[in-house]
Amino acid sequence: MVKPFLTVAVFVITAVPSLLQFVLPGLEPALMRDPAAIAGGEWWRLATSLIVQDGGAIGTLFNLGFLAVLGYVAERALGRGRWVVLYLSGAVAGEAAGFLLDQPGAGNSVALCGLAGGLVLMSGPSERAPLERALGAFYAVVSGAWLPAASGATWGWVVTVVLVVAAAQLVNHRERLPSWSPVAVFGVAAVVLMVLRDLHGFALLGGLAAGWISNARFPLTPGRTSPA
Repeated sequence: MVKPFLTVAVFVITAVPSLLQFVLPGLEPALMRDPAAIAGGEWWRLATSLIVQDGGAIGTLFNLGFLAVLGYVAERALGRGRWVVLYLSGAVAGEAAGFLLDQPGAGNSVALCGLAGGLVLMSGPSERAPLERALGAFYAVVSGAWLPAASGATWGWVVTVVLVVAAAQLVNHRERLPSWSPVAVFGVAAVVLMVLRDLHGFALLGGLAAGWISNARFPLTPGRTSPA
């Protein structure tokens, strides 16, 4: 069994400043993605914005929790090299979109979209492939489900709950669904979020592209993936 050393390392690197920002109020503004500051030469913000969060306590717990789950599953199923490529693909696509669309912010959720893209395309010898694909689709839906709730209206929360429950059903009934359905859900989520100018849509597309390219060039074999 693959030990999740990479996931643990990235989790610690992300969690420490993400939690410190609650006792050091100036930390998040100093490290967040600020298009104006980046254009002025502070390019390092494109990287440091991944280790602080702009979603408050709930958003921080959400991102760290999914980092632990998706990170572990992806590292075990896809290997560390592919993990790094996927994580960076989501990060680069999301951060680039944030800069070009002039959207300040912070959080590692865009990088997680890259891992989700790799998982939703999971195929090969792993018996866990249906679960891995379903988890990728689940994260794609949940990453955008907060948008209706952000309106503050009752209907927004209802829509958010419906989306999350529907995504959970995809995981629960994964064995009964066609293997292409998680990819379809993932793709629809990415397109909808891109139309809404949400950075997760661009990050999801980046992860999907990186997953497809890596699968085409380096197909998974029993030697490249850990046993289920």
